[in-house]
Amino acid sequence: MLKTILRQAGGRVAHNAIRKHTAEGGRLDVRFGFALLKDRRVPVGAKLLALGLGVAATAVINALELPLEVLIAVLLPGVGLAVDAVLNGVEFIAGPLLASALVLPFVAPKSLVERIRAERSPRPVPVTSAARRR
Repeated sequence: MLKTILRQAGGRVAHNAIRKHTAEGGRLDVRFGFALLKDRRVPVGAKLLALGLGVAATAVINALELPLEVLIAVLLPGVGLAVDAVLNGVEFIAGPLLASALVLPFVAPKSLVERIRAERSPRPVPVTSAARRR
């Protein structure tokens, strides 16, 4: 019972800690990262660097998971290997894409990121004095 209460309380604390960073316009906005990946104005070099960092992050996470995967494979010989293979496949496809979407806003040129963020913003963009004179 105590374990369940602590797990739920810990989940709420973690959720509250990252909520403002994962919201739209926050530091870890995954939707904005995927929009940058699809945008043609972002340089290919920045996209490749973000993808390379995503692959490296996924490799580190997979190396840290290795002892647990071996334990599961030993305890559940047939099922453990199959489940491990499926999870590793999903992890190697989705992991680098997700990590690159999180990293790309920090790797791409700041002026371009700010311009794309302003274009996607639901708030009206302030009109400059030069645009009013026309």
